Amino acid sequence: MVAGAGGVLLPTPASAHVRLLSEGAEAGKPATLKFRVPSEKEVSTTVRIAITLPEGVSADSVPAVKGWTISRAAGNGMANGGSSIVWTAKPGNEVQPAETQTFTVRAAPLPKVGILRFDTAQTYSDGSVVNWNQPTTGGQEPEFPSPELVLDPDAVPEAPPGGEPEEQSHSAINEAPELSATPRADMAAEPAEGQDIPLAVVSVAGTLAAVGLAALARRLRRRSAHSGRKH
Repeated sequence: MVAGAGGVLLPTPASAHVRLLSEGAEAGKPATLKFRVPSEKEVSTTVRIAITLPEGVSADSVPAVKGWTISRAAGNGMANGGSSIVWTAKPGNEVQPAETQTFTVRAAPLPKVGILRFDTAQTYSDGSVVNWNQPTTGGQEPEFPSPELVLDPDAVPEAPPGGEPEEQSHSAINEAPELSATPRADMAAEPAEGQDIPLAVVSVAGTLAAVGLAALARRLRRRSAHSGRKH
């Protein structure tokens, strides 16, 4: 959620959220965690990043970031709360709008869990704070997702199943209008330019045309036979 002073976020895709990258991370082994942080506001810059380490995760070391100071805190009151690592920009080193900065943590052996969530608080120069702390549920990503590290793919919640294809097809058929042997006025109307003609209408119209031609042919044959008998 967004708190503090106002500010318009840039119209960036979902991939612009704070992301956690950790190649080859495994439960029970050390890992290098890289947090990619975008600055999404049109005018304000990112001046502070606070990442909360989940329970069971500790940092062996935190590599320096040029132009930023690093500090640690016992906790920041966030729901996923363990200790926090805080990066603060020195003047002139803030993350500019539409730019990104990577913050790295070298973690001790990771706990044996399925998913680790690293709640992140991003502070802008206008005083506003964006809390990236919403868990992904049901396969749907929330507006402000917490950066996650998946150690066991089986722990990822599945998206809720949609309607069965058979049921959807059956519903569509039931909602279709019934066809009549008598042509309706709307069948005779010319379709608008670029508009598709329903197949059902084409089928009925073709059938009616064929029946009409056959009846006309029979009338012509009877008329011809009657004329021959007169002569």
